[in-house]
Amino acid sequence: MENELVIFDLGNVIVRNIEMLKTVAAGLGVDCGRLEADYRKYENAMMAGLISVQDYYRRLEHIFSVQLHDDVFRTAFRPVINAPVLELADRLRAKGQRCVIGSNTFSSHWPFIDEMGIRSHFDNAYASHEIHAVKPYEAFFALIMFREGFPAERTHFIDDSPANVAAAAAMGIDAYCYDDDDAALFRHFSCLI
Repeated sequence: MENELVIFDLGNVIVRNIEMLKTVAAGLGVDCGRLEADYRKYENAMMAGLISVQDYYRRLEHIFSVQLHDDVFRTAFRPVINAPVLELADRLRAKGQRCVIGSNTFSSHWPFIDEMGIRSHFDNAYASHEIHAVKPYEAFFALIMFREGFPAERTHFIDDSPANVAAAAAMGIDAYCYDDDDAALFRHFSCLI
């Protein structure tokens, strides 16, 4: 059996507890709904690396009349490792499968994969802000498959977003929508482990 490529999403798959906007809003003393509405307008641009987090912080300072003295997206981000998913990655790698992280993220959050020891469970890691492509767009998946040297028919993808899963499936990737059912996740990948 040829080895396969498995792309793991980071947020709500490898790690949980990724919500940060309420903490940021409380720390800045601003309305969370207003902050979230503004953030959503620029989220994909930050995740694609088209604008920096620091540029967005300057916007926040201007529109909310606040002073930012640290990387508030980093200090408010407190992810927790989802151990069963790391176990799956370890078992897949032990059977010769290529496991990589493919995440929509930005510079404030990406260092956590090293700080939490996550990177050691994977063969490679692709951050959207570094590859300048975001899910659910085809370019995100195509670039990772190109760099890893795998065609869609030998690629698998795990994500919690139905839109991202549907986009990967439309490319011929075996795409699995993770909903915290670890037993179902292991059953889906049982043929590879």
